[in-house]
Amino acid sequence: MSVIKSVITQVEDSELIEKKHKQIVKAANELFSKHGYHKTSMRDIAKATGINLSYLYNFISSKNDILFLFYKSLHKKLWVELYEDLDKSTDKNPVEQLSDFLKEVLIINNTYRDEIRTMYTETRHLEKESLQAVLSTESRFIRQIEKLISRGVEQGVFTTEDSHFAANIIQYCIGFNVLRDWNFKDRYTFTRSIDLLVDFVLKSLAVNGREGK
Repeated sequence: MSVIKSVITQVEDSELIEKKHKQIVKAANELFSKHGYHKTSMRDIAKATGINLSYLYNFISSKNDILFLFYKSLHKKLWVELYEDLDKSTDKNPVEQLSDFLKEVLIINNTYRDEIRTMYTETRHLEKESLQAVLSTESRFIRQIEKLISRGVEQGVFTTEDSHFAANIIQYCIGFNVLRDWNFKDRYTFTRSIDLLVDFVLKSLAVNGREGK
C-alpha cells in the first residue's frame, strides 16, 4: 500500500507552490551535496534560493520537508516513468527488457551521481512519515522489477527461487556504480562497468547462455 505525505503550506496557489518547491529543492540539493543535510541550515537554503527566510516558511514547514521534497523530486525526475514502463511493455522479451532497463537507469544514475549519493547518505535524517513515503515509492519500484522477473520465470527465460528477493537485490545493484566506483573507477571504464553489472544480474537469473559463462 502506498504511503502519501503532504507538505503543509501557507499559500493556496498550486502553481506558485510547485515553482517555489522546485527552486528550493534545486538550491538545497547543491548545499546537501556539498555540506551534507545536517550542516546545511535553513538560512543557508534561503540565501541560496534568494527567498527571504520568513517567506520561505510559507511553502514548507521544516528543513525535513525540503529533504522529503528532494527525494520526491528525484524519484519523479529520474525513475518513475522508467519503472512504470516495465509494466506497460509486457509484450517485450523479459531478458532484453531487463537488460535495456538496467543500462538506462545506470546511465541516468551516473549523470546525477551527486544527487544519488545524497539520497543514499541522508535517508537517516528523514522523519518517520517522510521516510515511510520515500520507502513506499522504493517498494513500488521493486514490485515493478518483481513483475518483470516473474514474467520471465513464467516464460522460462529466468530461473530464481524467489522473484521478490531477486528484485530487491537488483534494486540494490542499481546504486552500485555510483556508491562503489571509488574502488574500481581507475580499473574499468563506465561502459565496461555497466556491461559487467548487467551480465552479473542476468547470470544470477540463470539466463540461457549465461549461466556459468
